[in-house]
Amino acid sequence: MRRKWMLQLLIVSILSVVLLAVLSKLDGRLLENTAVHTVFAAGQPGELNDDNLVDGLIALQLPVPISKVDLNGGILSVDLKVTADQFDKSRLYAGMAELISFAFERTTNVDQLLLRFVAEDRWLGTKYLLLASDVHKNELPQGALEMLRNHGDQELSDDLLRWFHITRTNLWRQSVN
Repeated sequence: MRRKWMLQLLIVSILSVVLLAVLSKLDGRLLENTAVHTVFAAGQPGELNDDNLVDGLIALQLPVPISKVDLNGGILSVDLKVTADQFDKSRLYAGMAELISFAFERTTNVDQLLLRFVAEDRWLGTKYLLLASDVHKNELPQGALEMLRNHGDQELSDDLLRWFHITRTNLWRQSVN
């Protein structure tokens, strides 16, 4: 009797393993047909191109809206529109770090980021440059992004200005005082 019970247990175990293997293959085939493909998954850099540029940038948590974007070879140019009520240095620096991280860490083909913060007079429609940055992927020291991201409201250090090739206009300087 004990031998019969062991044989039944062995047969049930083998059938269970076979059934799990079949279900696993079936589940994989279903996922291939219905999978949702993300444009830029965390940890998986992808090539940025005209087809996925908008989707990639929309997913970012930026403190101000994007007013203009251009991708030309390995150069990504982004203009951010800043209004008086959105002017918060710490949030703008964090947004700048987020864009730099996107361009260099989540893409494989962007080597340079041209970033501008632009203010617009809502009555006249005139645009004014506040701050510009010309960031090169191969010139950033490790930890520079974190320093920028967590900088707060203080003036930028000479190192940060140099690493990110930042130019501040008089409007930016007047706005931060």
